[in-house]
Amino acid sequence: MWFNKNDIILKNKIIIEDLHGYVLPHAGTKHTGDIIAHTLRFKPKKKFSKVIILYYPSNEKPNINGKHHHEYFVPWKSLDYVFKESWNIKEKILFVPYNLRSINFNLSYIDISEILLIVSADFSHYIEMDNAIYLENKAAHNLMFNNLNTKYNSVVDDIISFRKLSSITKTNNLQLQWVGRTRSQGLEAVGYLSFLIREIPDPSIDLPDGMFVTVYDTDMNTRECLGEWFDDKEWNKTIENELIKKVITKGRSPSRLSPHLDEKNINNKKIKLSNYTITYLYEDKKPFIRGWHGIKYNAFYLPDVFLENTYNNGQWIKNEDIEWPSGKRFYLRETFNKLTQKSGKSITNNYKVYSSKVKHIKL
Repeated sequence: MWFNKNDIILKNKIIIEDLHGYVLPHAGTKHTGDIIAHTLRFKPKKKFSKVIILYYPSNEKPNINGKHHHEYFVPWKSLDYVFKESWNIKEKILFVPYNLRSINFNLSYIDISEILLIVSADFSHYIEMDNAIYLENKAAHNLMFNNLNTKYNSVVDDIISFRKLSSITKTNNLQLQWVGRTRSQGLEAVGYLSFLIREIPDPSIDLPDGMFVTVYDTDMNTRECLGEWFDDKEWNKTIENELIKKVITKGRSPSRLSPHLDEKNINNKKIKLSNYTITYLYEDKKPFIRGWHGIKYNAFYLPDVFLENTYNNGQWIKNEDIEWPSGKRFYLRETFNKLTQKSGKSITNNYKVYSSKVKHIKL
């Protein structure tokens, strides 16, 4: 069965003003129901009357009752269920399938003001977990920077959909924000990642409580990441530019984040920086949500850290792990231990969580 509403346990809604769509998985909801529910808890503030689903089917002919490809069917049915049961949408919504295998649609003209945009995509298929995690992490960051011609995108099913998405996002001031990550059970498993499609943020309109700048090299290794908190001052462009300059300078020096790479390149002559991300942070009173929140507990972890390094249950991924565990409730104990070690400070009972807006920039 490709879709079963009982696989999707509805969660409390979080309204996002600048949200225009999602990247959602298309495997059966037995495997993807949890990440679909997690991603669709984020509800756009705007009203829309049409949902466009971009998909590239693995088969030429429909494989569900001879009518639908599963790459369209699973997101369609999942969205329709959430719209009615969680979002309380009473109006009729038109679902429009765009089969990118059959037609090369020109979508650059699309007006997204009354449209919800969906990309149907799975990720690594039947790759050993440690390698799958490594490749998916690289692919996720490349997709957010719109780097679509890299070897790491071989784990994206299918990169053609993201190329078509790019023609829409470029003309509508939109970017991807990574919010979900899981994997099917067993050794022969498939990876599932999800993203929000959001407007590029303007911190002068929505002043952040903090910000971090992360810079990457051409192979999407993190070279440096530094932050600034606005406890006793407000964000301004000068502070942001100074932080960007500082991070880029340090990124070209021997890296505390990638020392194993610098061992092979003592003089750092080969290191070329390619992109950087600005993450604007907003203190939040909601319980911690993996992929959505960063945590400040003496030291700080960005939301991406949890997607790259933790399971759904809060355990941190180890190199020797070979299967994704089944637990879904996120426990913070191991994260607190790591943050305590990172900060070198004594244990405290106080922590804060921060939601984020991200801006991805090419150098």
